[in-house]
Formats: sequence, structure tokens, C-alpha cells
Amino acid sequence: MRVVNLLEFLNNTLDLSALDYARCDNRDLVNFLNLMTADEQFTHSIDLGLIFLEQRNTGKYIIVDGLSRILSLCLLLHAVCECYKKTTERNEKAIKTIRKKYLYTSSTKIKLHLSKNDADLYVKIINGERLSGHEKQKPMFLLLHNFWTQIKEDNLRAADIFKMLQKINVTLVETEGVSNRNLYYKLNSGSRKLNQLALIDDYMAENKVLPAWEEIKESYKVNKNDLTRFLKDFFITKFNFKQYDEERLYENFVNYFETMKQYIKPAIVMKNIKRASELYYNILNLDINNEEIKKALINIKRHDGEDTYAYILNVYDDFYSNSISESIFIEILNTIDEYLKNRQNSGKNIDFNELIQYLNAFITFKQ
Repeated sequence: MRVVNLLEFLNNTLDLSALDYARCDNRDLVNFLNLMTADEQFTHSIDLGLIFLEQRNTGKYIIVDGLSRILSLCLLLHAVCECYKKTTERNEKAIKTIRKKYLYTSSTKIKLHLSKNDADLYVKIINGERLSGHEKQKPMFLLLHNFWTQIKEDNLRAADIFKMLQKINVTLVETEGVSNRNLYYKLNSGSRKLNQLALIDDYMAENKVLPAWEEIKESYKVNKNDLTRFLKDFFITKFNFKQYDEERLYENFVNYFETMKQYIKPAIVMKNIKRASELYYNILNLDINNEEIKKALINIKRHDGEDTYAYILNVYDDFYSNSISESIFIEILNTIDEYLKNRQNSGKNIDFNELIQYLNAFITFKQ
């Protein structure tokens, strides 16, 4: 660990890359100019905490945690350049120096590389390109706009801003030998909304089964929420969850995958998940040739039976693998529909777990 001035760190760095699953949001962005009002004389150092980095080469880093602070600093520096642009020859020279030292590694290459969700907007901002109305609603632009407003309304001098920035320190922690993804998840889980699917993407790539995972995602591309619904119901059956936390999707996925890897190869694990995803897709979209099964599923959907899909997926898998007969599967579906009709008519949330116990006993008896 080492304590450094954040501005000087940015100056001495050749390349900074964000993790693919790291997103910029309003919560963690830092309005550095607000720090000036707390200490107008800049007499005290300001500690902005820990920044975790993986060093790839000399001067080249991957940001594991601390992206928002670095991004906020870059946006402030860009705002300074924009506010003093075309004012004096001296300011024009200073702007070129700021861009060369902090924002670019060459005349065309931007120093900070964000994930694909944020990269386009950041590049457009730094290059001074025209933004859409939608882009101007993003946290990144809103912070930049706040910087512009404060600099102009408070008539802040660039020299004072840099004097303040020279007092801002961070502690750098290098993550050699540590899983960046797991560290990022541990540091951020519970405190912010994470991109769970992007975390799974990275985990799948690590296990060399990303193409199979991409096929599953592609099948749900029309409605991405259906993919997370499938994974929720898939893990409800695997882990027997009474309550499901969608912010632990990545963690559940890893726990399941790592457990199954102890017995079968990763490719086989993915094959089983893909089969379940196809069955769930059939349930959601009523994409089933058997008319009796299709009719039963239509009735279940009509009677608001989405909360029974996790159980239906489990039984459907048994039917698909010939563990139960067609007649048993249809009878189970019709029984679930009767439960749903009674629930609707009574207006009460009748416990489905009691019905599950009956259905499991019924399956055992019939086999």
C-alpha cells in the first residue's frame, strides 16, 4: 500500500482500464468542488480512502475499486478545460498541458478506458462531441454540468482548483494474486446495485464456457428480464430458497457452478443449464406442441401463476427426462391451476408450499 496524491497518480499513469462489469452511477461520483467550500484555504489534506488496482505493465493499471473517484477527477479536469477554452493564449496553453498530462496518453488515445456500458459517453464527453438528450441525463454528464456551473457561477480560478486537488490523497492497494472479480464483488455487494449478468459473463469466460452462456443470453434477448427470471426460478429449485435476493444472483450462480464442477465438467454443467433455460423459455412463451400441456400452462398464466414457474420448471425437467409420464405431468399442471383459481377466488395468498408437499407425495405415489 502507498499513499499518493490522486492528481499526480493520474499524471504518472499511462493507461487506466475499468473492469467490464464496473458501471458508473451517481452514488459514488465525487463533486471535488464541494470539498473547496469546506476548506477554502486548502490547509488540510483530504483522504479519499482506498483504491484497488492491478498493475499490468509499468504505468498501466486495471481499476478494481475506485473508478468513480478517478472518473470524477477526469470530468473535473475536462470541465476546467471547457470553461477556460478560447479565453486567453495562456489558458489555451494550460488546457493543452492538462489534456496531455491527465486525460490523454497521446494526441488521440484517451487515458481512462471505461466498460462498454459507459465508454461511448465518456469518449464523446472528452472529445467534445455532441450528446443526445438521453445522454445528458446520465450521471456522468450531470456531474460534468455541475462542475461547469460551479466554476462559472463561483468564478473559480483554475489555480485554486489545482491547489485543492494537490491536497487530495488516496491509498493505492495492488491486487496481485487476487481474483479481481471476487474482490470487486466483496467490496461492492450490498452497498450498490451491481451488474450481475456482467459478473457472470466474466466468470463464464474464466471457465471457458462463455459461448454456451452467450447462446442462452441470445435466446432471451427480446426480453432480458426473462433471463433473470429463469435464473431466479432455476436457483429457487436448486437451493430451495424461501426468499430470493436478486442482488445475489452472481453469488448463487458461482455457488451452483462450483458445486457441480466437483462432479462433472464445466461444459456439461452449461449443457444442463441450457436445457433448463430452453424448458423455461417454453413455459414463458407457451412454445409447446402438446396441446393438453399448452392448455394447462395457458390457464396457469391466466390465473397469475408466475410464482409457480420454479416448481413447474423442476417437474417439466422430470417429464423431459422421462422420469415422470405425460399424464402425471398434465395432472400436476391441472392441480396447480386449481390451486391458483382458489387463490384468486379467496383473495388470500394461500401457501403454495403446502401444495408442493402434496404434489411431491403424488409423484412418489404414482411412480
